[in-house]
Amino acid sequence: MFHKTEFSISIDHHLKIVKYKHTGIITKRDLDDAWGKLVQLNEFAHLKYNLLADYRNSRFDISHSTIDVIVNEMKSIKSFFEGRRQSFIIDDPFSMAISMLFIEEVKSKIGFKIDVFSTEEAATAWLIF
Repeated sequence: MFHKTEFSISIDHHLKIVKYKHTGIITKRDLDDAWGKLVQLNEFAHLKYNLLADYRNSRFDISHSTIDVIVNEMKSIKSFFEGRRQSFIIDDPFSMAISMLFIEEVKSKIGFKIDVFSTEEAATAWLIF
């Protein structure tokens, strides 16, 4: 069973990756709160570190229409995403499905490079490639 949402952020300076871990039931508001913190990080905002989003032990409470809202918000800061990559680590089938829909929208409308993985090793390898 999933619990109340929580997130944490750590930084791997050697690999130039911001690691963001979110657990529990995740809503759009939870994502907005986490992204509010991420964009304040010098490593992410100015040094353009890539982002590893670990959503293991969580489940998205997000609909397809919410994806459209998120993508439209991202369009307004499209230049922020240029030259960056983000990898998702997901172990929940529903979250995987909604993430795949999100990724396709972001790739086609924003050009942000995002992919989804089941292990941290694969997600990290893709980010540093």
